[in-house]
Amino acid sequence: MMLSKKVLIGTVAVMMLALVAVGALGLPAQEVKAAPPQQANQPARTITVTGYGSAYGAPDVVMVGLGVSVANADVKAAMDESTARMNAVMDALQAAGIAPEDIRTDQFSIYQDYGAVPFGGEQAEPLYRVSVSVTVTVRETAKVGELLATAVEAGANMVNYIQFDIADRAALEAEARDLAVTDAQTRAELLAKAFGLAVGEPLTITEGSGYAGPVIGLGGGGGMARVEAAPISEGTLRVDMQVTITFALVPAS
Repeated sequence: MMLSKKVLIGTVAVMMLALVAVGALGLPAQEVKAAPPQQANQPARTITVTGYGSAYGAPDVVMVGLGVSVANADVKAAMDESTARMNAVMDALQAAGIAPEDIRTDQFSIYQDYGAVPFGGEQAEPLYRVSVSVTVTVRETAKVGELLATAVEAGANMVNYIQFDIADRAALEAEARDLAVTDAQTRAELLAKAFGLAVGEPLTITEGSGYAGPVIGLGGGGGMARVEAAPISEGTLRVDMQVTITFALVPAS
């Protein structure tokens, strides 16, 4: 009990000394206030924009999908014929300058084709259809039409597609990327200016890319004595890049 009284007397003495000090400074006691707590940091102001860029170039490689399809009531006869014709096609392509490694088999199938049942009739004996297709990489784009004619003359009766491409797109991607970054910077500056602010340093950058190349779908029939070279136009290809950038926003100077 004695200890509590001492603590109370000491506390009162400290409070009286504080009041005396305030009076010495000439300030009313009621004007002494505790300092306000420090405010939490405000979140950084940022802006996120996406910029786009495109670069154009001429294709220097062509992917051609072609093959052979044979139908026969005898499955072995169908397989033998398709094999013989496909071998003839590949031999003809290699003789025309296509490297063996640029011919890749990508599909082989055998299925029974019963056809349509005539009204009031009976189901006909099924045919076995054997299909073989390859993808041919042509590295001289001007020869595509001529090579198609060569393949069809040798026995190909399926030409599924022609796809132009660029073997090395690094230079076009770099050009498109620079354009996309410039576009993003411009967009950010225009938006910031509308709010009386300026664009600071980039905080995050995300890149995306795309490729727009023409794909020509074709159908065909084989076994002709002479086939004229098809008129194939390679055109121009486009490489697209996009960048999404988050910039810091700063006061306008």
